[in-house]
Amino acid sequence: MLGRRDPQRRLFGAPGLLGLNVSRDLGFYGKLASRGHEFFDDDDFAAAYCENNGRPSCPPSILAMARLLQHYEGISDGEAVERCKYDLRWKTALDLELASVDAPFAKSTFQAFRARLTLHGSEGLVFERSVTAARDAGLLPEKLRVALDSSPVRGRGAVKDTFNLLSDAIVAVVRAVVSKEGKTPNEVAVEAQLERHVAAGSIKGSQMVDWEDQQAVGEFLDGLLDDCEQALTIADEAECATEAAALLRKVIEQDVEVGVEDGPPSIKCGVARERTVSVSDPDMRHGRKSSGKVYSGHKAHVAVEVSSGVITAVDMTPPSGADGAQVKALLEKTVQTTERPVELALGDSAYSSRTAIAEAAEAGIELVSKMPSPPKGRHGPGAFQVSEDGTLASCPAGVSSSKVKRSGDAHLHEWSADDCAGCALKDACTKARRRTLLVPPDFHQRRRRERYASSEEGRAVLRRRVAVEHAIGRVKNLGAGAARHFGRAKARAQWLWTAAVANLSLAWGREVAAGA
Repeated sequence: MLGRRDPQRRLFGAPGLLGLNVSRDLGFYGKLASRGHEFFDDDDFAAAYCENNGRPSCPPSILAMARLLQHYEGISDGEAVERCKYDLRWKTALDLELASVDAPFAKSTFQAFRARLTLHGSEGLVFERSVTAARDAGLLPEKLRVALDSSPVRGRGAVKDTFNLLSDAIVAVVRAVVSKEGKTPNEVAVEAQLERHVAAGSIKGSQMVDWEDQQAVGEFLDGLLDDCEQALTIADEAECATEAAALLRKVIEQDVEVGVEDGPPSIKCGVARERTVSVSDPDMRHGRKSSGKVYSGHKAHVAVEVSSGVITAVDMTPPSGADGAQVKALLEKTVQTTERPVELALGDSAYSSRTAIAEAAEAGIELVSKMPSPPKGRHGPGAFQVSEDGTLASCPAGVSSSKVKRSGDAHLHEWSADDCAGCALKDACTKARRRTLLVPPDFHQRRRRERYASSEEGRAVLRRRVAVEHAIGRVKNLGAGAARHFGRAKARAQWLWTAAVANLSLAWGREVAAGA
């Protein structure tokens, strides 16, 4: 059941013995010592605990402050327990007895607290409180301008090839069956003739296969599929391992091409959409930050108030999720957490999509973004003269299109091959025999956005967008660039807590500068 912190300060606690001046010199730790009891209340976490049964827990306010310090320092759960025993700064922040080497909680208690918050959807509480602290410190203006951006987050799970991925999925099924039948993994594996998967760290490394021989590889893969069928059979017989069996079936479907005409199976060419890349962390997906940089994990989305750098909203999606699809959610979350209206949103070219513009319009907020530029030395749509109704168009050389036809709700203009063949601007216009131009209904709206983004005023406004890049940099410097735990929900929680640390550092830094 819920334990509560004693509202009275400890007689021999570190803050009382060290004195106010020493506590102030400890920066973030000292601020947490003086403000932590206001920032966290045990009743805030009551929904995650039983109301009237069991022993009182370690006060969740203590656990929450310790977790905040953990993200501030980027340390493990075990190290957090050790800091409570021996680190003067932690003892001061948590109001622990100076002469004691006993931790206020065990490592398992600390981990259980994180699990409770995840299961009850309470991970965002500390982040919301940090935004409130920044607002109360005077960091937020009455009307907000926020910058939006995303960042890759490397996943925690091991990324493996198809062969080892299938083997890991088989082991996951075996372990799920073990949990019901009360046997050891080795006993279940031996009975099902799957012991080679449980015993080997890598199925590829434990088997003698000529990887240059496609026939041998196909036979090896065929044997793996037989083992997969056996694993699915024992899962059905035990009437358990539903999630593990579903994951195994998904890996087979996404990666394996069953042989035709009684031929051996093979690995599918290409990468399946939303491919599962890790059995230990099934939420992980392949992502691409740029044309030359790929990663496996998740994608974090962030909104930042540009004048202060305060992070106002955080979310986490698969890497394939479009940035523009998160605009409305981030803006609405910003309004909710700050209790202030947003008058303008800023974004890079990823937020120039029609989806992003529509999402901002639904939220009733103007969105200014960079616009995609044509390849260097080439003429983009903005170089063409197009009538307001989209039915007339002339190219940069002043030649009108020779043919216009409907393409859905857009007009498709075509120039003849003869017009393009002798044109001096052809090399900068098209590599094809002739040029075409699609004119959708929002063609002129997008050209106006392009002109504004490239104007002196537009460039000055968009330069403020750098605040979100700096904020993401601060969060990554605190260790959020890579997930510490398995699963997208826990990766999102990590970003929420780390963003809270970044916000509190700004808010409490303002108070320290003001002498508060």
